Formats: sequence, structure tokens, C-alpha cells
Amino acid sequence: MENERNKVGFLTGLLREFATIFTLLILCFSLVGNFVSIFIPDIQNLSSIFILKGTGLPYTAVFQALGYAIIMAFVSRFLFSNIMEIKISFLKRHIIFLFITLIITTIFSILFNWFPVNNIQAWFLFIPFFLISCLIAIGLSILLMKLEDKKYNKLLENYKNKFKE
Repeated sequence: MENERNKVGFLTGLLREFATIFTLLILCFSLVGNFVSIFIPDIQNLSSIFILKGTGLPYTAVFQALGYAIIMAFVSRFLFSNIMEIKISFLKRHIIFLFITLIITTIFSILFNWFPVNNIQAWFLFIPFFLISCLIAIGLSILLMKLEDKKYNKLLENYKNKFKE
């Protein structure tokens, strides 16, 4: 019974991760596409994501985001669930996740021409922005974890005080 509950928990977490990643990726593609179409009108020649000149996302980009989200959801669930019996610190898990995310993002960027592969300047812009966004995500995760920790410590303290009396 417990094993089935773990499987259901894993699957619901996987679906939640997938939906979050997919939604955020589509939003990022859309926001960047609108921004780029205004300020860099010739970008549709450089990236497969922007070939519609800011009027929308091509279906191919949506399916690419779908594949990316599926892969990243599995990676995330594997690293941050109880499947990994190995004791790895929270920070090390995030660093591993960052590294895997960089590799997968780079592979998708090259395979699907998300930005010009032969343009060194594009790579020098991509890597810092990617690292900054990942550091922000890690920082937010740590902050949320600390807030949750405070909440549960407060609940535990209340529980202890309740039975102390």
C-alpha cells in the first residue's frame, strides 16, 4: 500500500513539475519573442522560435518546449524526490540540477536552432543569463525552504506546548 502511495506521489509530482516547466517555458518564449520582435525585428532569421515575427509561437516551438519540459520534469523529480537514496545536500542537488539543465538546454538550443549556434556573442550572452536565472531560482528555493522550515518548526513547537500542559 505504501509503495503504491509513493508511486502516486511521484506521478503527481512529475505532472506538477512538467506543467510548471512547460508553462514557464511557453511564457518565456512568448515574452522574449514579443520583446525581441520590437527591438530586433530581423531576429526571425536567427532563431526558430521567432520565425513568426512576434505574432505567436510556431507549433514546432511548442512541441520542442513540450519535450524539454518532459525531460526536465523527470530530472527534477529524480533529483528532488526520495528515489535517490544517496544522501546529497540540498545545495549539491541544485548544483547537479543546474549542470544537467545547462546541458539539456544547450542540446535543445543546438538541435532546434533556438539561437544562432555559430554566433559566439550569443553564447556569451546565453551562459551568464542562464546562470543568473538559475542562481535566482536556487535562491528562491532556499528562501521558500527556510520559510517552510520556520512554519513547521512553529507548528512543532505549538504541538509540543499543547501536550506539555
